[in-house]
Amino acid sequence: MSGFKSFGLVACVVLMSASVAFAQAPVTQTTPFQRGYMTGTAGASFGDQQTATLGVELADHINRHVQAFVSFNYFDDLITDSAQSGLDNLGATLTRLTATPWEFAGHDRGLLFSGGAKYLFANGSNVRPYLGAAPGVLNLRRTIVETHLGEMSDEVLSVFGATGGVIDAAQSSTYKPTAEFLAGVGIAAGRRTYVDVGYRYRRVFKTDEPFRFSQLNVGVGMRF
Repeated sequence: MSGFKSFGLVACVVLMSASVAFAQAPVTQTTPFQRGYMTGTAGASFGDQQTATLGVELADHINRHVQAFVSFNYFDDLITDSAQSGLDNLGATLTRLTATPWEFAGHDRGLLFSGGAKYLFANGSNVRPYLGAAPGVLNLRRTIVETHLGEMSDEVLSVFGATGGVIDAAQSSTYKPTAEFLAGVGIAAGRRTYVDVGYRYRRVFKTDEPFRFSQLNVGVGMRF
């Protein structure tokens, strides 16, 4: 896992460094000064689990260097190793007590809304590296499936509670505040096309154990 995270960080740094060379090129008539953009994004998040992500982002300029944005992201599965380990232990305990095999698998679907600001470098260029930060709110919904009986989310959570310290006890869905830090490159391509390549590091608060994950994503959309 640490190797994958290092790869993501290195890739982002290399991309931003390479963009500085392109940033010397002047804006052409086909790429007028951009006020904002709307993109659809796709990528991967990595923490305890590596999972696909999808999202949308909308941004507008406050001035030539500062850009406000809002984004919405879907994460297929953000369950932590400790949460799944707790479900494994529960299955082993029930197997010993009942002399019947029990095996649980958990899945935490994530929806994240965030809004913040970016500082854009290389004013007057088609390619603009940026740094930014944003607060947000993460909704996690846990699904628990027993291999032989199917979904048992309500039964397991109401009787045994949630494992892992991220989902609130006895609740299948919970909301947690987040903070994110981002770095990337925005590219004005053609008359209206906008491409964004970025890395985001996120921390989730009000959990019983540390919960952090990162995301690499590519967004494609239009400038306005």
